[in-house]
Amino acid sequence: MNILLWAVQIVVALFSMAGSAYRISNYAMASQQVASVGALPYAAWVAVGAFEIACSLGLILPGIFKMKRGWTPVAAWALAVEMLLVTGLHFWYFGFQMTAQNPALWTLGLAALSAFVGYGRQAWKRA
Repeated sequence: MNILLWAVQIVVALFSMAGSAYRISNYAMASQQVASVGALPYAAWVAVGAFEIACSLGLILPGIFKMKRGWTPVAAWALAVEMLLVTGLHFWYFGFQMTAQNPALWTLGLAALSAFVGYGRQAWKRA
């Protein structure tokens, strides 16, 4: 189970960091490609991106340095909640239609994987 959790943690961290870096560095292009990105101002996306990057680092660094491992489930749950809020934004803006421009499935999938890591790390710690 530990190996599976590590694999999921790495995947979630890489995807959320890549998405955050893309939205922050290419905001003009991202807001043209995905209309819901333009729904929030650039400063809000910078704050969301910084939060996602901090949570992504919180998924990986405590395990690598073997310090403050209790922060990993906290980071995972925080990232899951944030991804659910972003999914809500995408659904609010696009409705429940699944088109190529609606990234709600990606964010919903990352939220589910983050929740899996949060639950798994909490249960692993108790075992």
